[in-house]
Amino acid sequence: MNISILIYNLFHNRFSIQMLKLEIAASKKKTKLKDCTIVNAGKSNTISLGEKGILNGIRFFLLGDNNHIAIGDNALCRGSYQQPICINAGYGTSITIGDDVLIANNTEFHTTDYHGIIDTQTGEVLNPSNSIVIGNRCWIGLRAVVLKGTNLPDDTVVGACSVVNKEFPNSGTIIAGNPGREVRTGIKVGDLTNNKQ
Repeated sequence: MNISILIYNLFHNRFSIQMLKLEIAASKKKTKLKDCTIVNAGKSNTISLGEKGILNGIRFFLLGDNNHIAIGDNALCRGSYQQPICINAGYGTSITIGDDVLIANNTEFHTTDYHGIIDTQTGEVLNPSNSIVIGNRCWIGLRAVVLKGTNLPDDTVVGACSVVNKEFPNSGTIIAGNPGREVRTGIKVGDLTNNKQ
């Protein structure tokens, strides 16, 4: 763990015990964290990181209880403090991100709408929170938004500024647009970890 980063976080009021624990766990797995923050607004929430990743500019937000965020091995997250990657799990959901994934800056992941829409007749919640699953070797482009219920299989590319909110069944797919749709199939994502900076 870098002592200068710890002192900087203390001075700028971005220090938390949970962030310190995450930095220690990351250093044991040879994963580098830079400009990351955690807001934990609940209980029994967890964040787990894989090995040998470079995670820059992630803002983890855990709302409510029993949420889990997991990022796999060799992840390359290219956010910054000014242009963060927002990974937000709420109300008992999870965000699972596979191995060898590349995530561009200004991307967002949300498992909840942050408010309920209730059927006045039945009392049923019409927009429940739902987990997100990102497969291996996926590339999430600049300013993409990944919403609740999204399931991306291996070798998926999400185009810049796209919005995805459902399960996509086919691996080897390029998804683009709002709402995101398959625009090409039969692809394989190359080694995204070659260009680590």
